[in-house]
Amino acid sequence: MDDSIDVTHATTGITEIPSYRPDAKTRRYDRQLRLWASAGQRSLESARVLLVGCDATGCQALKNLVLPGISHFTILSPDLTTSQDVATNFFLHPDSVGSPIAEQSVKYLTELNPAVDGSARVEELSSLLVSEPDFITSFTLIIASNIEPSLELQLADLLWDVSNSVGGPDIPLISIRNSGFIGRVEIQLREHSVVDTHPDTTHTLRLDSPFPSLEQHARSLDLFTMDSMEHSHIPWVVLLVRAASIWKESHGGKLPETSEEKAEFKEVLKKDKVKGDEENYEEALAQAYRVWSKSEVPWEIKQLLEDDSVKNVSSSSKNLHILLHTLSQYTATPPHLPPTSPSLPDMHSSTTSYVHLQNLYKKEYQSDLARFKTLLAEVLQEIGLEDGTIPDEEVEGFVKNVGGVGIIKGTPSRERKEGKGLIAQSIADYQYDEYDGSTTCFAMELALLASERFYIAHKRWPGVKAKGDMSEDNREVEEILKGILGKNDLEEVDDIFVECIAEITRGGFGTLPTTAAFLGGIVAQEAIKLVTNQYTPLDNTVIVNLVKSESAKFKL
Repeated sequence: MDDSIDVTHATTGITEIPSYRPDAKTRRYDRQLRLWASAGQRSLESARVLLVGCDATGCQALKNLVLPGISHFTILSPDLTTSQDVATNFFLHPDSVGSPIAEQSVKYLTELNPAVDGSARVEELSSLLVSEPDFITSFTLIIASNIEPSLELQLADLLWDVSNSVGGPDIPLISIRNSGFIGRVEIQLREHSVVDTHPDTTHTLRLDSPFPSLEQHARSLDLFTMDSMEHSHIPWVVLLVRAASIWKESHGGKLPETSEEKAEFKEVLKKDKVKGDEENYEEALAQAYRVWSKSEVPWEIKQLLEDDSVKNVSSSSKNLHILLHTLSQYTATPPHLPPTSPSLPDMHSSTTSYVHLQNLYKKEYQSDLARFKTLLAEVLQEIGLEDGTIPDEEVEGFVKNVGGVGIIKGTPSRERKEGKGLIAQSIADYQYDEYDGSTTCFAMELALLASERFYIAHKRWPGVKAKGDMSEDNREVEEILKGILGKNDLEEVDDIFVECIAEITRGGFGTLPTTAAFLGGIVAQEAIKLVTNQYTPLDNTVIVNLVKSESAKFKL
């Protein structure tokens, strides 16, 4: 045939079939994207982390940050690798002995994720604090793992002072201290903004003061002409808005207040049931309390709005402060409520009814968002910033999740180390309870604090010399602890403190692989919270006692 062609040149189609599979990066990070979404991942991928002190605990923490994809990490340590390091640190090889531990650890950590850049500096922190403080403050976050107490304080002081300047970086410091099965993680930050705490619910249903279109929709339904199927699939939100609207008509515009009125409201609601097993009505009765629960600005947000840094914003203010300042203006006018959330809880309903209700809330959200953006533009103009300075994505996220934002104000590490501020009050209020593991953990914290003072005095940790010297070390740490507690007599120190000191010195301030893995997980978890500005981070100390499988957190 004249129109025949060679089979090698034959094609069955010329249009490329699109692939709907996610790209390699999305597949790699799929699980974590479900936790902190693309905005959190972008923050993580721009984070630069400095690890000061290279041991098993610090490397375990870095491992849990390299895997989810931080941008860069640097390990700072002047030490050479020993056989003991290899025995406890999975990110070292027997061939590493005698080589700089920072370089060797970077070599093996970077193998975990080729998208992460790693480097090492074989130098003393003490010299960099003097010669290159800008190098230290160039990082997003710093982890100090079991470094000398005096150096830890100098590092903390530098970061605290830098964050004191207006518009300066607020670089969190996560400090690790462990001895055997005992561990402590401390976080120093001056002020940390949380854009999404991921609360259990973000729904602002406003059943006590529904927006007009919602109330109009609820009142427009003719329950008496509906068939049983349609009637049993009306969303409970609509049922309650309708019942509340009718109730107010016959009660002077007021909602149920007394227990008798609340019971009567539920009985009226029950009378509208067509069948005895209508699940939507059972949900409405269970949620009826929302009708007489006053919708208002959450207490936590009210506290934020009263903060001076929110009341008095400027061109150097953080975005969250500017957004909160705008929110205070937004809520100053009726109905004095934050913007409506577009999300709805799950409920028994037909797809058509649920989607219609959801669209009502989304439309109201869009209206509230437009009003909020108008106010925000005015605020930005007042403080000398251009409209659009805060990205739309950030504004929309804030408006969607007003109840999930927060600001954490921290305390300097030096206050804790010197027994001042909040820790002083905790010491004064302390009472041991053998049934409360947190009191044992607090005793461990004080024993660690006394041991750090021992190190500053002797340039060695208690319990690291020959076993015969441990008892003498213990007695000296007890004397130091007596001063921290304000006791005049050693006999006045409770037995629990003596036991805690003995356990800590027994560990010799060495790092066990199990303890390192556990603490490394805690550190990485908190680091991710701080970097992504999501979820509520530790504020500010956690003690882990793996001897008794106990842990407790404290604000000290």
